Amino acid sequence: MHKTMDDTLNRRVGIRRATEPASSTVRPPEYAGLNTFGSDPVLTATLDSALDEATEEHLRTLGGYWGSAEAQEVARIAAAAPPQLRRTDFDGYRVDQVEVHPAYHAMMNRSIATGLTSSAWEDGDDRRQHRLRAAALFLTAQCDRGHLTVISSTHASVAALAYASDLEAQLFPLIATRRYDRKPLPLGEKDGATVTLALTERDGSADRSAVAMHGEIVAGDRLSVTGEKWFVCAPTADLALVLARTAEGPTAAMIPRYAAENEDAIDIEALRDVGGLASQAVASVSFHGATGQILGEPGRGLHVLRDVRTLLQLDGAIIAAGAIRAAVGRAVHHARYRETSGKLLVSHPLHARVLADLALESAAHTALCMRVAAAFDQAFERDGDHALARLVTPAARLYTVGAAPALSLACNEAIGGTAFDALHPSARIHADVTALSAWDGTANEAALDLVMQVERDRQVLRDALGELGADLGNNNADIIEDTLDLGERAVADIALARAFAEQLAMVAAASAMRRNLPRVIADAYIATRLRERFRAGYGTLDGRFDAAAILDFVAPED
Repeated sequence: MHKTMDDTLNRRVGIRRATEPASSTVRPPEYAGLNTFGSDPVLTATLDSALDEATEEHLRTLGGYWGSAEAQEVARIAAAAPPQLRRTDFDGYRVDQVEVHPAYHAMMNRSIATGLTSSAWEDGDDRRQHRLRAAALFLTAQCDRGHLTVISSTHASVAALAYASDLEAQLFPLIATRRYDRKPLPLGEKDGATVTLALTERDGSADRSAVAMHGEIVAGDRLSVTGEKWFVCAPTADLALVLARTAEGPTAAMIPRYAAENEDAIDIEALRDVGGLASQAVASVSFHGATGQILGEPGRGLHVLRDVRTLLQLDGAIIAAGAIRAAVGRAVHHARYRETSGKLLVSHPLHARVLADLALESAAHTALCMRVAAAFDQAFERDGDHALARLVTPAARLYTVGAAPALSLACNEAIGGTAFDALHPSARIHADVTALSAWDGTANEAALDLVMQVERDRQVLRDALGELGADLGNNNADIIEDTLDLGERAVADIALARAFAEQLAMVAAASAMRRNLPRVIADAYIATRLRERFRAGYGTLDGRFDAAAILDFVAPED
């Protein structure tokens, strides 16, 4: 595969240089209309083993829609008409409903019908469900990110339902139905259901056991909760997954918003402006004795939520990687049609080098996320993949979500002033990935989660690095040894947690690139990110690596 892809890359570069594009004096073509699947060699290469004719056609159709002018306009309208809180009805009675634009509902309907809430949980024995869902989520995130927060929490909530089999039997069919039902009705009258997370509190910290919301166990397996939660995405979702403090300790429960007993027990206090994810409502919500079913044992709420958080961490990384890909694609497209000093921007050596650096980052984050998704598919069959799913997931969340704001800002600078207009797609990308950084946890929490897992089981780190080392090869064995050493030192000195998480994520990205992409792409990443001290400013890729070749592979011309 490497030889074939290398040859293809070399031919493309040769053709490009033989036919240098003429200077453009007319308006450049719109970026919209690009098939975000068919035009992405990195994504298709990293999915190669999971694709067959039917799945490839499905993803191509999906990429065609989310890259279309129609989808871009739907996303723009949804962001330009943010949700509004309607506290009362016409007679003055409290209703606490959030009014959103039909464009938002259109995106929700398409994403749920595509299977973003359910496809990973549907029956299948080919062990590729997580990869295919990850690809669909990646493509969707290139157009809109706001509506994907509740899509992700609904998908991840299935992991918590495993701790209450009777509730799982009731709710799973509503999540797996692939039908979007936005009517504010009790669950028994619904064709589909969404789940939001009500976990963050006003004074939330990295200590997730410090829960202020009070919970009282009633009727054996029911929990009555009182308190306030902040930054609740989609506050009018059918169910809220909450964590409350009980005598036994933090306890998780699923609260049905529209159940009769909760009619006057849940209030939306205010909508919060988080600076991005504008198509989605984000609110502070207060609970006044709202009741729901306990998940797992009382006092074991953090354990119940562990797998939920892992799934959310993976989704956060995928959404950020999709946004990065869209930002880089737009910046490269702009450079291929805009002139300065008598030639196209892409022909200026410094500008080309900046773009190549950004493209290299995009390729790394895409490869990393698809590799972690593949590990989820194989986690129950291979020790190495099980270890990767456990450890690299929080590391990928820290690395990719953390890198996205700086990457998107650099892309906007490469485009110029128009990209800073609030409703420009590139400006929305930057706002969204910045807000995404605080969605369900922080980088510190992800780093602490990673180190605690290594502390509990040192072997899992060795298994993960063994898997990564097999793809990196003997020439990079020292990188694996350095990462193992850093991980063990991080256990002894928690101040090293973030450095270790970032190093592990970069090693995993390099491993995925060596496995799936042309060697020149992987080697450029390894040399500039792992072999040398990487600088925060983009454009420092040195002359050993062909900037034009990297651009032509990662973001080929339309």
